[in-house]
Amino acid sequence: MQATRRTILALPLAAPALAQGWPTRPVRIILPLVPGGTTDLIARVLAEPLSRALGQPVVVENRAGANGWIANDVVMRERPDGHTLIVNNVSTHAINSAMAGPDRPLTPARGLAPITNLIEAPQLMLTPTSVAATSLAEFVALARRSPNPLVFASAGVGSYQHIDLETFARRAGIALTHLALRGAGEIVPVMLRGDAQISEFNLVTALPHIQSGRMRALAVVSRERIAQLPDTPTTLEAGFPDLTTTLWNGLFVPAGTPAEIIATLHAHTIRALREPAVLANLEGQGLRVTPSESPAEFADYLARDVARWTALTQEFGITVN
Repeated sequence: MQATRRTILALPLAAPALAQGWPTRPVRIILPLVPGGTTDLIARVLAEPLSRALGQPVVVENRAGANGWIANDVVMRERPDGHTLIVNNVSTHAINSAMAGPDRPLTPARGLAPITNLIEAPQLMLTPTSVAATSLAEFVALARRSPNPLVFASAGVGSYQHIDLETFARRAGIALTHLALRGAGEIVPVMLRGDAQISEFNLVTALPHIQSGRMRALAVVSRERIAQLPDTPTTLEAGFPDLTTTLWNGLFVPAGTPAEIIATLHAHTIRALREPAVLANLEGQGLRVTPSESPAEFADYLARDVARWTALTQEFGITVN
């Protein structure tokens, strides 16, 4: 799902004729998380240009809770008429779909129709600078000689940090203790106190702590290095080829929404992402703007992503009821 300014500008904008009278009232973008994070940012940046394009107010509503299930349950049960959208991310869409038990027959993968991917947020594996490791290899060596298991912090059971760091520990052949927190916002203070020796979070959050000298980036969780930290190797380069999580955010509507509305929303969203002010805002936050060429392309990507997380959660026996 890599995209550049050139590919964004090359994406087609033609949209089919709108459904009769749509939209006839304000359009809601539901968010599964609290205000202030990346998912919240992208929705609010898009709201104004989408409102201009649709001729109706676009209102952003936060419905946080239950690892994203509260918001997803609301949207999946809305009328599929193009008036309710949701911005999901890898955790609230793909991982939730992968871990859903039989008591949740309606999952984001089944109950939502994709419009487009929006952005990707580079992720880093980090350790406090008080930990004597400057690379993943050195961290593995430290863990092997430590008399007690080192601790990794995550945003909670089933979060992408949880699964990624379980993957890291298993592939490295080391024992790590999981410290499950109530959300990503708790990871930084826990790390800085020394209560955890490794975690994973996004570049925007990590960079100030790296620049202040309180944290150290061990690797970029990606197949490609990033411009902001050109000397930091990727997890692929460090020998962990299946530890390349993409933290994406995408736009969805309830399943069953007419194809012409989906195509129109795709075209308007791509146009909004092309606006210089929008691009500058998002890229200034360290985010990659990575729209999908079509809803079908995004759907294909999602199917592969859900399959990947399903395999990992089954391997590690991670379930959330």
